[in-house]
Amino acid sequence: MFDTKSKILVVDDYPALVTLTRHKLLKKGYEVITAQNGQDALELVRTEYPDLVISDVDMPIMNGHELCSKIKNDSRLCQIPVILVAGVVTTEYLMDGIASGADNYLTKPYDDETLFAKIDELLSTPIQPYHEKEEYEVTIENRKYNIKADVGHLMNLFVSTYKNTLAQNVKLEKIKQEVDSINQELEYAKSEHEKLIQNIFPHKIADSLLAYGNVTPERYDDVTIMFTDFDGFSKVVASITPENLIESLSFYFDEFDIYADQHNLIKIKTIGDSYMAAGGLPERTQTHPIDTVLTALKMQHFISKISEKASSTIPFFPLRIGIHTGPAVVGVIGKRRFAYDIWGTTVNIASRLEQHADNNGINISENTYLRIKQFFDCESRGEIETHNLGKISMYYVKRIKEEFSEDEDGLFPNRLFVHNYNMLVKNPVSKGN
Repeated sequence: MFDTKSKILVVDDYPALVTLTRHKLLKKGYEVITAQNGQDALELVRTEYPDLVISDVDMPIMNGHELCSKIKNDSRLCQIPVILVAGVVTTEYLMDGIASGADNYLTKPYDDETLFAKIDELLSTPIQPYHEKEEYEVTIENRKYNIKADVGHLMNLFVSTYKNTLAQNVKLEKIKQEVDSINQELEYAKSEHEKLIQNIFPHKIADSLLAYGNVTPERYDDVTIMFTDFDGFSKVVASITPENLIESLSFYFDEFDIYADQHNLIKIKTIGDSYMAAGGLPERTQTHPIDTVLTALKMQHFISKISEKASSTIPFFPLRIGIHTGPAVVGVIGKRRFAYDIWGTTVNIASRLEQHADNNGINISENTYLRIKQFFDCESRGEIETHNLGKISMYYVKRIKEEFSEDEDGLFPNRLFVHNYNMLVKNPVSKGN
């Protein structure tokens, strides 16, 4: 038995509205698909054949009027009803909508009763093919419009829009009285929800997933990848309880998360005792090689302090760190269990650098070295043969240069470091200079 539920396409470039409308329609038993602009929506209409389209008017790439016109002028799609949604229904908006073939209009904000009444009416009433309608030339406010509509359709559209406007005015006073309380509740729920999502995905990625169910993969010409790994971890695992294992990893990784967040890095994932983070994404920056090395120095310092204070509950593990800068592809995989991940040779090189690092060493590639050498003392290791990737020029990061360091150990930047760093943000130099 095939699914006979009505399928509705919701089109809007504002993720929160898409999510809200989608949830309402799903609760009513409709199947729902979504798009963030008219161009994406048109592709879905041509492949999914929805029973109804609800589209915002003001959108990038292709607006609602253009989308509606393309649907109504396609003989295969013209009987799909279209509801256009606008913040304010001006004469121009309404007439452009009629000219494009819109079957009804909604004004924001609209209530559930009005929304579902229009949906029920359009799904239960056969739509006359657009090309069969008689064309009229109408002049309103000194502007001419060519429209295809019968008198009944025009009257229905005008009356429906008028009744919608009256209903909104009647409820406006009540909405104003309730809005403060509702906003407080929504703000609290939104805050809690965002905190949870932000622990898993960057903000931009989370918004796209919630609204559209997918994230378009992006190619980055310039990111910095960091891998860390604990030496001797596998040997210790067999001798400790599962609870102690999780407690130990959380002890280390929670601290790593703090350092990554302080320097605008994104934690990509942990695999066993390996920690992977990246700088320069999802927001592109010029300082990500420096940010990543500063993070690595803090990790290294943290591990050094742990080695001096042995604990009976938290085992000490020497840390290896590998860092490389280069291009990569970033995206989200999975349909039910999403994973934000990164791919490319840059990832493989960073992993090899970690594998060839000494205990408590920060091993970086030449690409990264050329971007951070102004600020950090480094030691060349020459070219080292690696598995499947051949010889790679490697460097150990020792510390922040003395003239840029706030402390004797070269861990914390001073004001001169910060000044030059900010100048790099404002006036980026060519890579490698």
